[in-house]
Amino acid sequence: MFAHLSSNYEIGLILYVLTYIIFCIPIVYVIYKVYQEKRKQK
Repeated sequence: MFAHLSSNYEIGLILYVLTYIIFCIPIVYVIYKVYQEKRKQK
């Protein structure tokens, strides 16, 4: 296991990754939808 790493560091890293994913997915989804709408109009 990660004996050389502190548990706080692991928890912080996991939370950072989860936060990144949670924030990125909706933004990417919105950009994708807007991009599709623009292509439909042309």
